[in-house]
Amino acid sequence: MLKPLPIRRAGMTLVELLVVVAIIGLLAVTVLPNVATTTENRRSREAARVTSSFFAKAQSRAIGRPEWAGVTILPPPTNTAALFAIDLFQANVPQVYRGESYASTATLNSNDTGFSRGLTYSDVTIPAPRNVQSGDLIRFDGRGPWYELNAAGTKVQLRGTTGIQSATEMVAQTERNTPWPTTGAPHPFEILRQPVRNGSVFSIPDGRCIDLAWSGHGSSTYTRFLNLVPAVSVPAVTLLFDATGRVRQLFTQIPGLTPNRVTVTGPVFFLVGRVDRANNDPTLASTHDGKDDTKGFNWQYGDSYWIVIDPASGIVKTSECMPVPGAIDVTNPATLANALKISQQFARSETPSGGK
Repeated sequence: MLKPLPIRRAGMTLVELLVVVAIIGLLAVTVLPNVATTTENRRSREAARVTSSFFAKAQSRAIGRPEWAGVTILPPPTNTAALFAIDLFQANVPQVYRGESYASTATLNSNDTGFSRGLTYSDVTIPAPRNVQSGDLIRFDGRGPWYELNAAGTKVQLRGTTGIQSATEMVAQTERNTPWPTTGAPHPFEILRQPVRNGSVFSIPDGRCIDLAWSGHGSSTYTRFLNLVPAVSVPAVTLLFDATGRVRQLFTQIPGLTPNRVTVTGPVFFLVGRVDRANNDPTLASTHDGKDDTKGFNWQYGDSYWIVIDPASGIVKTSECMPVPGAIDVTNPATLANALKISQQFARSETPSGGK
């Protein structure tokens, strides 16, 4: 009787195993960082895409409407030190308020200071649901200049004068250049209220945000939304489109202060980047060193994006940031202006019909 042949089991020698481990280690060193970088770029690109689509949706809503519509960008309400926003809302300006009836009127009193007047209404008071706020605008008799209301709507004041912080598009109203309507007589009136949020919140995904410390507007002169005087504070920003689809106004408001209304004459820039970089102090020189991608500012990295809105057409575009490596002294205005100009190079070079 023949004995069965022994079964030979295949296996790996120690040398073969070490070679496989070495190959895996080499791949991990050379391939995985590139995969991680690609993933980060893809996340930023997608965040910029969906955010720009949100702005485009707001522009579409505004076209053909009698009231302006747009987007409100809100910093985290639970983090007053945050220099960024991840929450966006659709917004619209309520219909002009003309009182509770067709016969509603307002009467100005003359017993006040040179830049303000007391105001009474034939309807006695404005109901709370009408949401008249400090900084709302009012005009009389269906023509003439717009004046500014206080929170209760019981006082009207010239815009741009001492103590009036809003309305950069119509500053320095005085009694010499802006005559008051007749005091002591009733006038039909209309109140232009501030935009209100509507709909559900849209949150930017994947640890991305709108970096409000560096977002702003302007062509030759770039004005950032961030208010550095007297301290670092980030306003809520509302961008409004009119019935033609063009950018009509920017509202910026720091809690507790009168909102600032800005008529836009240059492109509006929103910087989409990573939340961890947006926490870096914008009043200190950049610590970008090329070895740690959490250092420096979002606009220095090619994986961040500028969303650019053309003021004349309202067209929304997105473009990568031109990388600006190295330590940048952002405390030097000229150095900072040049660095931001380089970062926005792709965005500024695109035509209104371009974009990605």
